[in-house]
Amino acid sequence: MSEHDFTELYSHYPALIGQMSETFTSHEFILRLAQQHQKLYIEALYAYRDLLHRGEHAPFMIVHGILAQHLAAIPALEQLPSVPSADIFGQSNECSQWRKR
Repeated sequence: MSEHDFTELYSHYPALIGQMSETFTSHEFILRLAQQHQKLYIEALYAYRDLLHRGEHAPFMIVHGILAQHLAAIPALEQLPSVPSADIFGQSNECSQWRKR
């Protein structure tokens, strides 16, 4: 797996969480992160550009998974059950929901 240092992206989590509603999904958070920190987001995607998932290039899926998993490390958030949600491409699936503590 490609190595990428997500430290700078993670450093923006507290401010982004402050902008989110009381409850939000991983998809909503990642979209806001991508909008506000485009250069860092694109650098992360580029680092994973050649990785495959089920024989297909999947940098978005891999990077989004890493970004979403890091939300669990934030003490100010409580993870709620998964909910139906559209991903960044508008495709329906499920993702975690979060509540501010």
